[in-house]
Amino acid sequence: MENQGSEAGVLFPETLTKQIQADGVVLVLRIPKDLTYFSGHFDEIAVVPGVVQIQWAVHYARQYLGLTRDFSHMESVKFKELLLPGQELELALHYLQQAGKLTFCYRSAACEYSSGRIYFHDHDV
Repeated sequence: MENQGSEAGVLFPETLTKQIQADGVVLVLRIPKDLTYFSGHFDEIAVVPGVVQIQWAVHYARQYLGLTRDFSHMESVKFKELLLPGQELELALHYLQQAGKLTFCYRSAACEYSSGRIYFHDHDV
């Protein structure tokens, strides 16, 4: 189980399981109740910000899928449901290296929380 923290606090969800596939990985994650990003987002209810969900997708793609290219742009990024403290969910990542395309989807049996495509290019482009 992984839960990377820092002096700033807990920055990543707890990784409960991982399943490596030919072109991707599916992680089962638990959102920590003391996630640093909850501070100020929002006062009424703690929500994982969309930018953090994208950051996690790229982080795990670099960790498990060998992604080394630089960020280019995003397409069809949709945030449909709130990610809340204590939730368990799957993060499915698929990386098509030829196209430099990473697809991500945060989901559970009940719903899809967010999804999208992130594109990358070689360092010299």
